[in-house]
Amino acid sequence: MALIAVTASKSSPGATVTSLALTLAWPRAAVLAECDPSGGSVLTGYLAGHTPADRGLAQLAVADYHGRLYDAFASQLVYLDDREPQRLLLPGVTDPAQAAGLTSSWDRLGDYLRQLDRSEPPVDVIADCGRIPALNAPLALIRHADVVLVVIGRTLGAVDAAASRLALLRREVESRGGVVRLIVRGRGDYDAREIAKRLETPVLTELPEDSKTAGMLSLGTGTPRPSATLLRAARSAAEPLQTLIDQRRNALAVPASGATARETARA
Repeated sequence: MALIAVTASKSSPGATVTSLALTLAWPRAAVLAECDPSGGSVLTGYLAGHTPADRGLAQLAVADYHGRLYDAFASQLVYLDDREPQRLLLPGVTDPAQAAGLTSSWDRLGDYLRQLDRSEPPVDVIADCGRIPALNAPLALIRHADVVLVVIGRTLGAVDAAASRLALLRREVESRGGVVRLIVRGRGDYDAREIAKRLETPVLTELPEDSKTAGMLSLGTGTPRPSATLLRAARSAAEPLQTLIDQRRNALAVPASGATARETARA
């Protein structure tokens, strides 16, 4: 399918739990890429430290320095679980200071991740990009995303904080054919329709309050069942995401086809 970037803004629920829930509920093979410059948390959280922290973005940045990013990518992945379809993790940096070394790699990594849906078998990528804006934020990677999902809470503070972030993200992705959508989470005074109207941005889906499952995902206190409320809601987001991405890619293909036809006629 595509590259989907997940972000959050100040005063909003975390992007990591949302990204992990989407990945675990995904209907096809998927990679969760921890691109949050503040550091990855899945190895020590959901995976509870059972997987060695010897792979990930930091090692990939070294490989990229030597011109081997594409060759080294697969060797930096770890399994999220042993179910089918495959769900893999590209662990994030363990020290925020390491994120500075990724600045020159974000663009190439984003381009590569977007093309993984053409692999055999095809793989979709969900990139947890953390809060935007932030020091060393992966904006160059986000530009390659087909869809950017902004996780937002239902409070006035969350909605106000999101306004400027959404303007930034639209500038980054819409010029290249990507789209920005909201995921509404948590409790508060505002419903999804009010938030969409205030921010002039459609809501893709709402994720319910499910503290038990969220705790499992963030703290590694257990493995949530596929029937868990949060995972069911995340699974329901896959179809509208697929439809949205197909529409955008078809729209981008039409001008390209028209240009080719005109060039052929001139020749």
